[in-house]
Amino acid sequence: MLVQIIDTYSTIVNGAIPTQIAAEFLSMFTKEQQNSIMAGAGTIVSIGLYFLFFTQYLSDKIGRKKTLAITVFGMAIASFGMLVSINYIMYVLFLFFLNFFFSSDIWLIYVNEEAKPNKRALLSNIILMAGLIGAVMMVMFRFFFITETNPFWRGMFFFPLVLGLIVGILILTTLKESSKYLEIKDKPDIKSRKFTQDIGSVFKIETKKPFKFMLIVSFLFGASGIYLTLFAKFLGDLTSPTFTEDRISIIMLATVFMVIIAYAVNGLLADRVGRKPLLYLWALLLPTTVITWVIGAEILDSFIIVLLGYSLTHVAFWGLWGIIRLITLELLPTDRRGTGMGVRSLAHALGGTTSSLINIFVLLVLPLGLTFIIFACLTLIMIPIVVITVKETKGVELSLIK
Repeated sequence: MLVQIIDTYSTIVNGAIPTQIAAEFLSMFTKEQQNSIMAGAGTIVSIGLYFLFFTQYLSDKIGRKKTLAITVFGMAIASFGMLVSINYIMYVLFLFFLNFFFSSDIWLIYVNEEAKPNKRALLSNIILMAGLIGAVMMVMFRFFFITETNPFWRGMFFFPLVLGLIVGILILTTLKESSKYLEIKDKPDIKSRKFTQDIGSVFKIETKKPFKFMLIVSFLFGASGIYLTLFAKFLGDLTSPTFTEDRISIIMLATVFMVIIAYAVNGLLADRVGRKPLLYLWALLLPTTVITWVIGAEILDSFIIVLLGYSLTHVAFWGLWGIIRLITLELLPTDRRGTGMGVRSLAHALGGTTSSLINIFVLLVLPLGLTFIIFACLTLIMIPIVVITVKETKGVELSLIK
């Protein structure tokens, strides 16, 4: 739970302060140029997610415990670097470094390897709900540090820095290794396998076909989320008295509590009705809600519509992310679970990079709102892919996957 609190905070904090970052480091550029530059920075940052693959690969080589500690210390160090940044390049470099570690899914592997098959979704989503404390803390700190008169965005990084160092030490001194990892870690064929063999072996498993298509799904998901980092700037660029910094913080706080709906639905229903129906639900809801709040902001100038619409977007986003990760994990054997999840993260990162590269040019000619809608609609493509190629993974016994 503590790991997920830090992870959630680190995942969303950058998206809460783009206006302040632009004001301090990019004030010499026009708004359109700022958007293009920040999209370009998003391309660089998304490349950092490629290294997340190696972090997850390490969990198959040195164990879940050590890798989990590395990810937590990594998030703390990256937070310190952003806190002391003196220019935009330095800030982006440490944000790039942060992407090596957050959303690494090591905790997810841990929980799923210890849980009973009929409790995996429930327990995973209990951890995710606890992680929302991190989101609440982020918004609380935003209320405190980001004001109309004196925005101190650097203060947003105190929390993950301090808590990350504490939790990293707790992991090393108190946490046990995953029992399923202990069962396979000394097998000769695993120890002798080279890096290229490890990667190739992921595509030789008995579930290789649905796994490959889940990589396509992850790519589309990674490409769809440009609104996550530029939402606050989208509202700030409107120069509307309706969307003050305090109201933007209120919207972000509301999303935290609404996300509980996504975790509750996944936790209560995924072990009953299955993973696939929930993926269809979230993939359809996400672009629908993005269209709603873009219209609510640009045409209707309505705080309530944006508040509800953006909150529901986060319900769909986090619900979809949880289901994609869970399905992928349940397609992988124990000795290649970390590696396979790393390949999934790599596909997600490639989607983000592709989207960011395209948006360097798109945002010079299209407004942010329309761009958000176009890319959010990519999730609709997931539905026929999963219907046709992926079997239901509910109740699968992980130790039997070969």
